[in-house]
Amino acid sequence: MPRPGRRQGDPRTRDTIVEAARAEFLERGYTATTIRSVARRAEVDPALVYHYFTDKATLYGSTLRLPADPRQILNDVRTEPASPGVRLVEGFLAQWEAGPGQPGQSFVNQVQAMSSSPEAARGLREFLMERVWAQLAEGDEAARWRTVAVSSELVGLAWNRYIVRMEPLASASPREVAQHVGPALERLMFGDPSAG
Repeated sequence: MPRPGRRQGDPRTRDTIVEAARAEFLERGYTATTIRSVARRAEVDPALVYHYFTDKATLYGSTLRLPADPRQILNDVRTEPASPGVRLVEGFLAQWEAGPGQPGQSFVNQVQAMSSSPEAARGLREFLMERVWAQLAEGDEAARWRTVAVSSELVGLAWNRYIVRMEPLASASPREVAQHVGPALERLMFGDPSAG
């Protein structure tokens, strides 16, 4: 039996939880937000949040409307050694190609939100550092710089594709973009083997 005063699951409950989470992440940042604080704001039991979202990272990804967990993209890149830069670019672009509106609209929306709200930028930064980049740059200064450089390249790629709409980048398929950009990204990720 649900607690008195708590909303039960219905078709609108998932949307209510996402909106509550968006507000919590915006106010408190990614690190300080908890499943319990989101449940309180949505007026649901925390178990109901877990029913719809497996963990906080999945919930945050839903507020960004990402089709997949960025950590999974990174894990896929790390487990298959062939063409990691190409796979990273393909996975990154897939996050923004899907969803309502024209391809890249969710990226444009995120840029607008972060540009107008330092709190939104902080939440995304904390999410990326905790969920994605921390596992790449553990305790190594050079690895941290490589991580920031790769992140900057990916964001710049999306900026030029979806906002500036620079050709031929804007009209190329994600696969074509990945084939052109991936090798350069690999050199940034791992160094140039021919330079040794």
